[in-house]
Amino acid sequence: MSDDVFRYGLFGVGRCGCVHGEILIAQGQRVVSVGDENHDALASAVRRLGVQAAATFPDAASMARHGAIDGVVISSHTKDHARDAGPFVRAGIPVYLEKPLTADLREGFSFVRTIGAKKNVLQIGLQRRFDEALCYAKQLLDQDCVGEIREIRSILRDQHPPPATYTSRGLIIDMGIHVADEVLWLTGEFPSRVWGKMFEAKGYHSPIDEGGNTAHVGFTTPSGTLCRLDLSRTHASGYNNETSIIGTKGTLHVGRFCGYPGPIHVELWTDKGAPHPASKTFQMTELPRPFAEFRPRFQKAYEIAHTQFRDAVLGKKNFAVTQIDVLNAQVVVEAAHRSAIHGGIDYPIARAEDLDEYERLCLDHKLFEP
Repeated sequence: MSDDVFRYGLFGVGRCGCVHGEILIAQGQRVVSVGDENHDALASAVRRLGVQAAATFPDAASMARHGAIDGVVISSHTKDHARDAGPFVRAGIPVYLEKPLTADLREGFSFVRTIGAKKNVLQIGLQRRFDEALCYAKQLLDQDCVGEIREIRSILRDQHPPPATYTSRGLIIDMGIHVADEVLWLTGEFPSRVWGKMFEAKGYHSPIDEGGNTAHVGFTTPSGTLCRLDLSRTHASGYNNETSIIGTKGTLHVGRFCGYPGPIHVELWTDKGAPHPASKTFQMTELPRPFAEFRPRFQKAYEIAHTQFRDAVLGKKNFAVTQIDVLNAQVVVEAAHRSAIHGGIDYPIARAEDLDEYERLCLDHKLFEP
């Protein structure tokens, strides 16, 4: 690399992969390698990104062997994440990997075990942790502005399903991991019990989801905080992402829905019902249509995530969101998914610092088969 300009590889160049590519190019970075096992998707991405001079690859292993890149962004199908990221990890090439870690929880533990405890190998694309509004909310929580958290609710509603080529284990696994990680990050706690229910809202069908197009997920933490995730693909007015946090000293609300182009409100209210002067407003990114519906809300977050990825590589620092972070969220949504399949029964869960012990706890709690 020269003058802090990265030579990037992109592997998996469907909708999300092209979004990453466009952001990187707009940041002045170079996309020199592009790969996808789907030849049509690969050709389309090269045209869309205007990178005709880039080397192209039908598989991740050949791109990793070719080298000549400073980092790679992987946005392939979730079921292929471990397979596609592995060659780059082994080659010592830093990886920005889209969520989730893997499609299968047992494979997730295996993948983390192959990576080891290093925190500067793999950054996970959970962009909410880089969102200015949510980071400001986290700052207010850390400053004890709402007191002890009693209840937290995170809403994620899409207006449209992903492209037909998308593969998914369902709404809770696919969408839920974003908001599950958000709640774990904001509260600093790992749940003790999890439950989930799936529903089919009328007048809408999502071809990629089994069991319903709407889900409610709940969990409690060891301190007694009640958490709720509301997930749906049935929203009729764009992309909706809101978070409400009720504490002993007040209430904090992030992202009151108001369509495009925003703004994004961070509203803090005292226990007297009065607005707090720390409330703040952030702007969405205005983009020409068509665009992926999540992009105006999180464009800046993606930009910050990629900038921090490069800063960490250059400074040999830990990545901000690691394989363990996403594994924790994956355990939560796996429990919620299985709860929904089994009629909403409670699933006890627990985590451990030792990876083998953590995996044994998940097995004991029936989050995967022996």
